[in-house]
Amino acid sequence: MNLKYFKFFIFFFIGIFLFKWVYDFFGSAESIELIKENKSKLFLIILIHIPTLFFDAIAWKVFIKNVNLSILWSFIITWVSQASGKFFPTGTITGEFIRIYLGMKKGLSFYESSSTVFADLVIATFSLFLIAFFSLLVVLSENINFLNDDKSLYILLSLLILFFGCLLFYFFIKKRLIRYILGLKKPLKVNFKLKRKSLKFLLKIDLSLYKISTNKINIFKATLIRLLGWISGAMEIYVFLWIINVEASFVDVILIEAFTGLIRSVVFFIPAGLGIQELAFVLIGNYVGLSDSVSFSMALGRRIREIAVGVPAILTWFFIFEGIGRNNLLFCLYCYFYLNHFCLA
Repeated sequence: MNLKYFKFFIFFFIGIFLFKWVYDFFGSAESIELIKENKSKLFLIILIHIPTLFFDAIAWKVFIKNVNLSILWSFIITWVSQASGKFFPTGTITGEFIRIYLGMKKGLSFYESSSTVFADLVIATFSLFLIAFFSLLVVLSENINFLNDDKSLYILLSLLILFFGCLLFYFFIKKRLIRYILGLKKPLKVNFKLKRKSLKFLLKIDLSLYKISTNKINIFKATLIRLLGWISGAMEIYVFLWIINVEASFVDVILIEAFTGLIRSVVFFIPAGLGIQELAFVLIGNYVGLSDSVSFSMALGRRIREIAVGVPAILTWFFIFEGIGRNNLLFCLYCYFYLNHFCLA
């Protein structure tokens, strides 16, 4: 068996085991009942996800100079890439490579597509830090003795690591350290045996990222739009809790959205974040005072939304970009809607 497939199955079974462990330890029949009792309203969390996709697409579009890529196409590519990152074995990182590929399909050069995606990833991570940090400050301000709380200290430490990681990457881009590392500027003389084509590729990526980093207005705009995207994602959790008649402050749901996203991104090698996402929802949900059953039902609600939004995105990819044929698409859509009806019945 090919090694990469072997790794996939290993991580997949780890994810299944972890999911079952989280369900057995934290979940309950009550979590599933909360979903079933309110299934007629679940379409709201699908609708509320559309603004999140829109903000993420606009934030990426800020860095793109090519006029051939419209806002509509950037929205479709963002939708497809995020869905791919949820469903494919290697997780979020796969979705970003697919975004680069689809950007090229719509007329972007490889260098523009890859550099803008990398820049957008840094902005997304930095904005995630900002919103997590300020929401955590609000939560901790209600607890004067938070320094004696190990959970709070661990969360603060993880945020600091994230912040310095973003600063380090920005410094790496700003100072064009790729040129230094390759020995093309004097301070570091490191000899790499690279083919001329590979060297040219790395230098073009380096230059593209540097040009993006010099436009501070675009960086500010992209950061602001990304912040709106994270807030919109938190709104999805807020609406879900409203659907199941559970009260929570908006600051709490922002904290849940930020840290579940962070945890899932770190453990990207588990296919679809299986088990990891559920555990993150339970841990952060407990931290803000929600019960195990409610926290686990939030995780289930997020899974339902990912499937409902993700499957049409994957079909869109193959139909629009790869051309699988109309009849095949109609058959896939029929199976998708039948499966949705069966699962929620």
